[in-house]
Amino acid sequence: MSEPYLSQAQKYIDENPYFMLSKSWCPDCHYTYKVWEQYGVVSKVKVLELDKLSDQKEAAQLEAAFTQLAGLKWVPTIWFNGKRLGTEADLKRWDQEGSLTKIFTESKLI
Repeated sequence: MSEPYLSQAQKYIDENPYFMLSKSWCPDCHYTYKVWEQYGVVSKVKVLELDKLSDQKEAAQLEAAFTQLAGLKWVPTIWFNGKRLGTEADLKRWDQEGSLTKIFTESKLI
């Protein structure tokens, strides 16, 4: 993994308190977009859709960097306040458990 891409990926995470790595065609990402809409926080979450970047070689390098930082290759991957929060599977589980609002409140998203 090239250092410039790791640095660029880390910068996205560091500069955006609520950050989501995404691809526009991804059904799991669309589920997560609906969660942001449901909680009225669409404008608070910075979304990077890798497939919409004009340079797809750069997108692949960034995806590899995010994979290294997150410890998994998956979209969506969500970071809150510089730490990996999880994926849509985590959001679904927390929603079913009734703890999603608490998690969002504790992280100051809502």
